[in-house]
Amino acid sequence: MKEYRNQAHSVSSCKYHFVWCPKYRHSVLSVVEEDVRGLFAETADHFGHEILAVEIPDDHVHLFVQCDPKHSPADVARQFKSYSGKHLLERYPELRKSYFWGGGFWKIGYYVGTTGAVSEEVVERYIEETEHAPE
Repeated sequence: MKEYRNQAHSVSSCKYHFVWCPKYRHSVLSVVEEDVRGLFAETADHFGHEILAVEIPDDHVHLFVQCDPKHSPADVARQFKSYSGKHLLERYPELRKSYFWGGGFWKIGYYVGTTGAVSEEVVERYIEETEHAPE
């Protein structure tokens, strides 16, 4: 893992921790865990994300990912959830019939938290103590 991503006109460190659940919080992920990991890897490759960690208990997913700043957290969640959900329901029609009759594999909502190399206090102190040129 590189701490920073260098682009043509920017340097960034955008790391997000996501958590989301299957629809109705069904405990089905042990059945599809390897497919979820593979589909997440394909999504990351396609969009240029780097998966830093993934954990898949039976009824929710933890995904820690580094992204370019052009992707909002909402975009990243949508990318991973829509691609994996579509393919999981295609690969496991028995799960769709038994558990996901209303369409969609994942719940609509999710949790996202950001991480960084410095704390909020350090950023606040930097902004407060930096001398600014007069206007």
